[in-house]
Amino acid sequence: MSDSQEERTYIPEAVTFDTLNRILKAYLRAGGYEKPVSYRAAATRSGVHPTVVSSNNKFLVSSGFLTEEGRGTFKLSEKASRYAQLLDWGKEEEAKKPLREILSEYKFIAQILDYITINRKVTKDELMTRIISMSGIPRNSRYVTGVNSLFEMLTFSELLKEDDGAFSSGKPSVETEVPIIPPQTIELPSEKAAKITIPISISLMIDEETDVEKLKAVIRALKDVLQE
Repeated sequence: MSDSQEERTYIPEAVTFDTLNRILKAYLRAGGYEKPVSYRAAATRSGVHPTVVSSNNKFLVSSGFLTEEGRGTFKLSEKASRYAQLLDWGKEEEAKKPLREILSEYKFIAQILDYITINRKVTKDELMTRIISMSGIPRNSRYVTGVNSLFEMLTFSELLKEDDGAFSSGKPSVETEVPIIPPQTIELPSEKAAKITIPISISLMIDEETDVEKLKAVIRALKDVLQE
């Protein structure tokens, strides 16, 4: 296999985000969480034309939703099974987490997110132009629809934030527990003073805009107060 074939990128084709979700739920309903399922079985259950299901399987495989088990048969990945099941139950908020995990592991999506993070905020047209350039697809209605579907998928998963047509990184803040050391000791009056050690921890929300120096100053100040 040549390098160009190995690095080929696929995006959705002529489908909305809702249609992609219907296809994934159809694979789930057909038993794709435990066995290979024909794309025609998914087409029958979703009501999406077989050629549309087939053409989008390339994206679903390359991005980690499906694995191809044989000619024309596919199986849902573990995370995709959980995502499709939560959607099928109507638990959309809970479904965001497995979707975010799947997309974050797709190399092409990671490159898009890096581009947005570096440039902080980009317009939809700038991002569309970048995606088309990176993937090497023609700018026609079929792929423009697919790129819009990708946008919706990324915003739903909260990997992107959209504000009046401009996109910025929507990676959720990381909750980091910062222990305050040493733990405080309280001495009780008694013939043999008993000591009670109370471990103290503080949770801080840290994201890409956090001022590290200010954070260090806050931690030092807390430590000084507790040691008084």
